[in-house]
Amino acid sequence: MTEKRVAIVTGGTRGMGHAMSVALAKAGYIVNAVYHSNQESALKTEKELQEIQPECQVICGDVSSQKAAEAIVAQVTDKWGRVDVLVNNAGIFDFCYIEDMTEEYLDRILGINFKSQFFMVKAVIPWMKKNKYGRIVNASSISGHFADCGLVGYGASKAAVDMLTKIGAGELGPYGITVNAYAPGIIHTDMTHAMITERGDEQVQDLCLQRFGTPEDAAALVSFLVSDAAGYITGEIIGVDGGMFKVQNAYLAYKRAETE
Repeated sequence: MTEKRVAIVTGGTRGMGHAMSVALAKAGYIVNAVYHSNQESALKTEKELQEIQPECQVICGDVSSQKAAEAIVAQVTDKWGRVDVLVNNAGIFDFCYIEDMTEEYLDRILGINFKSQFFMVKAVIPWMKKNKYGRIVNASSISGHFADCGLVGYGASKAAVDMLTKIGAGELGPYGITVNAYAPGIIHTDMTHAMITERGDEQVQDLCLQRFGTPEDAAALVSFLVSDAAGYITGEIIGVDGGMFKVQNAYLAYKRAETE
């Protein structure tokens, strides 16, 4: 059994997950980055992580399956004898209007965005309870509390994550386990590139910081939430959104600033 802290990052080889895996490896964690299908990206990530922390590895698995989630945790704990950190980053983003939504679509988006997080949380609980320590960080979204046309499936899945986070914080607090969530606004990744290309000029006007986020912005928050410095923070859904929708007409402040 290793004395180093062991982390699992789902969706950990691309976009925000890749940045989170790298950040945690640099912080000294043994990172187990989970991927589903993109082997090329996974191998590149594994090489990068092992150059930072040789014990790091990538694991292939479909976290939307309870059996697969349990197998991933078993693979990690069989090797290291512990799991200290779970970052539930895996997810999909997709538009679909209510009248166009099929049962299969709804099952898929809820399965990947919510059920996968539930299954992974459930699988790590016994190990974290055993050590009286744990850090769980879930992927929420600004869409979990700001409604957007075409995102009823996505928004509902993230609202469910928020409830999992809050109730998880209550149920697991007695065992020294914190449960929080990061709620990105628009982070520029492969998943959001098409949306930014299509309507980014309009959307950026709603941000106090007038720029879209980077994967590293999200990784910085997650790195803090899993650290000892965040030991008294739990049950929180924390935005990493550049101040999106915090104030109307944020762009007007920039027009004023241009004159000063």
